[in-house]
Amino acid sequence: MNDDSHSTLTQMIEGPVPTAERMYAFDRMRDLCRTAPRGIRRARISLTDQPDSTSGFPASADGTLMLYGGLILSAGVVAATMHEAVDVLMARFRHRLHRLEETGRGQPIGSFPANAT
Repeated sequence: MNDDSHSTLTQMIEGPVPTAERMYAFDRMRDLCRTAPRGIRRARISLTDQPDSTSGFPASADGTLMLYGGLILSAGVVAATMHEAVDVLMARFRHRLHRLEETGRGQPIGSFPANAT
C-alpha cells in the first residue's frame, strides 16, 4: 500500500461534467495511487463530456501515471456514461500496473522511459 501524500493528482475537465462525476473520478484515481503495487509520482485524469455526440459514446476519460523510477503509463476510454468511462479507465490502469509487477520488468513493452531523449 502506498502513501498517496507524495502523489500529485491533476484533473482536467471539458464539457458539462457534473460535480459528482468529477469527484468520483478524483476519488477513484486517489484510490488507485494508494493501492498501486508501485509508487505513483504524478497522476492526471482528463474527463470530456460531449452530450451531442452522434457516436453513442459521449463520455471519455484518459489519464497518465508517472511512476517513481521514470516509467509512464497512459490509457484512454470512451463510454456511454462518465461513471462507466472512469471505471474502465481505472481497471485498465490496475491491469497494467499489476502486469508490470508480475513480469518483473523495469519497463512495459512499447513504452519509453520518462527521461528518454
